[in-house]
Amino acid sequence: MLTTRPFQSNKKMAEQIRDAVSDYIRAHGLKAGDRIPTEAELCAAFGVSRPSVREALRLLEQEKLIVTEHGRGRFVTAAAALNVARPITAFESITRMLSALGYAPETRVLSSRVILAASDPQAAVALGLAPGAEMFVLERLREAGGEVLVYSLDVIPMAHLDARPVGAALEGSVNALLAGAGHKPVMSSANVAATFLPDGVLSGPASSEPWLLVTETCLSEIGTPVLFARDYHRGSLVSFNFSRQ
Repeated sequence: MLTTRPFQSNKKMAEQIRDAVSDYIRAHGLKAGDRIPTEAELCAAFGVSRPSVREALRLLEQEKLIVTEHGRGRFVTAAAALNVARPITAFESITRMLSALGYAPETRVLSSRVILAASDPQAAVALGLAPGAEMFVLERLREAGGEVLVYSLDVIPMAHLDARPVGAALEGSVNALLAGAGHKPVMSSANVAATFLPDGVLSGPASSEPWLLVTETCLSEIGTPVLFARDYHRGSLVSFNFSRQ
């Protein structure tokens, strides 16, 4: 049965409906060739207009997740039937990602500081900042069960913050922090590379292991760069999945 759900995201209505239908396909284990609910059923379940539903279905067709057979309905494709856990293309917070992998992560703040953009040219270029602009840098570890899973360096233009974060705000979600200031990240451009941790971050066996560095420029809904992140994922404990089409 299609379950109703409230829509409270900042995404456009059609995108929220698209996400809801995608969730429905995964949650019910639909396979290639299975029919999805009709336009009328989607309208009734979500309390939305038919044009919004049609736009959402068009987005799903563009993403090759469903196919329309005129006179018969809309059906799940093989691509949608692939149940990829934690796809590398998903934009999500570190905490949410680790929780989805079965961890109960805790955050340890190593440092926070304000620097000039000239001190970190890579971040400055990614964020489109002049050398004299101020940037807030937050350095943290994500741990679970006594193991370090992720080492993070988040860089935010001070112009996008109401004030310098302190206290409990340093341990919370950077995405939520930016959202509270009116600059919520909704998408990103990322690069993944195998590397080692910077010197001095950790000691012991973890310091000599290979890590996956995800370098990510996160954008707001209007396309403004609001966050430059360097997240080092411990290769022996954290992995990515993907599908190829």
